[in-house]
Amino acid sequence: MRTLSEHTEQFLNYIIHERQYSPRTADTYRKSLLKFLASLPGNAGIDAFSTANVRAFVWKLRTEENMAVSSIGLHLACLKSFGHYLVRSRVLDVNPADSVPIPKRPKRLVPFLSQKDLQESSFPEIENPTLPQTRARALLELLYGSGLRVSEAASLTWAQIDFSAGLVRVIGKGNKERIVPVTRELRPWLERYKNKLAEAGKTPSGTGPVFPGEKGDACDVRTLRRDIVALLRSLGWEGKASPHVLRHSFATHLLENGADIMSVKEMLGHSSLATTQVYTHVSAERLRESFKKTHPRA
Repeated sequence: MRTLSEHTEQFLNYIIHERQYSPRTADTYRKSLLKFLASLPGNAGIDAFSTANVRAFVWKLRTEENMAVSSIGLHLACLKSFGHYLVRSRVLDVNPADSVPIPKRPKRLVPFLSQKDLQESSFPEIENPTLPQTRARALLELLYGSGLRVSEAASLTWAQIDFSAGLVRVIGKGNKERIVPVTRELRPWLERYKNKLAEAGKTPSGTGPVFPGEKGDACDVRTLRRDIVALLRSLGWEGKASPHVLRHSFATHLLENGADIMSVKEMLGHSSLATTQVYTHVSAERLRESFKKTHPRA
């Protein structure tokens, strides 16, 4: 009879070779499963994959390791997936991890810049901007102007932008396509960026990436992230600096200015309305803070 460790290796081979999970995702599963196995006696059998042991594992992560709820949820999701595999393989009749609830994350307000922070006058004057500085400014118009994820911007080609219609065709999560309007500021910044690319010997082409890397393929997401962090710091932003802050700001400002939530959901590419509704909480919280600061009876 196989040990639980051997079943784990079979599962990892399954997700890599049959399900074709990415190496990064497979490595996440491996680390989670090895961590669970380390909490059990050596050479544990399949019986050790029990609801009681999964609960004990989660409890240990929370109390002894003081692990963040999001990280615990990731470990538990890996165990649930492993359990489903064992049921499909007829090793088990039921998935022991199914009855262990994933801890709920505490509700947190998402960080975002104010509309004033992102006014054109807020950006510092740069006499002779570098290619990364110009790239960051064009990138901002896609992240804040159209609500793109940085990974979506990284994979964007020139052919996906239709300036005559004022639209960009975005390939999002799950290879889902959506059409999003672009700002009037995008075109001039992309033209300046094109000139910088040409100066660097990287002539833009219709099917080529908007943000090419050193070898001409799509620019690394980490490079684009560094561009945006530097740009946000130049604005004096002291909060969390990341490309996603601009996406948060995009959604928040649309709702603050009267956009309907379903339209915002479509532009963000959310599959669930609940994901978009966090921005209504942001706007409501901001109103409450303003009320407390200004109303004499607050």
